[in-house]
Amino acid sequence: MSAFIDRSVIRHAYRIGMIGGVMTSLAGTPIRAAETTPVSVAVLPLKLLDTSGEPADQSVQHTERLARLTDGLAVDLTGTGMYRAAVLPAEHLRQDCPTGQATCLLQAARDRGAQLIFVGVVHKSSTLILQLWARLVDARTGRDIMTRDLNFRGDTDESWQRAEAFLVAQIRDAAAKPL
Repeated sequence: MSAFIDRSVIRHAYRIGMIGGVMTSLAGTPIRAAETTPVSVAVLPLKLLDTSGEPADQSVQHTERLARLTDGLAVDLTGTGMYRAAVLPAEHLRQDCPTGQATCLLQAARDRGAQLIFVGVVHKSSTLILQLWARLVDARTGRDIMTRDLNFRGDTDESWQRAEAFLVAQIRDAAAKPL
């Protein structure tokens, strides 16, 4: 066995050891949400399907609640730090997509930089029973990323706000789950 030791081999082994130590120390470091790029979401204005047959005209209240629900979704999704959400104004959609075809809506959202599109409909079947059908769609492929059919009780501002908060939590939790 030779008494001669090649110093370059020692330096190489030392470097590998240092790199391994750094990688080991980083392996347990969690990635913070602030370090990830939020996903761009276009929130389409929500629609109302009212089959309740109630005699009182509630169109003003429903228009206001739909607008608050739509805006609240965009604000609260952005507030999660996972998304950068913006409402696509209804007048732009009517201008860009007068027939409302899905392919046109997808293109309009992509043209505005959206990666995902939120589509929702509130169905009021009675004074006490409402449903919120929600879809999160991949703007590039048109495939559903997430769908929810949520029921909520009561046609009040408070019940609509609670439904919106619950839906945002559902979207946040669905996105946090590994595929």
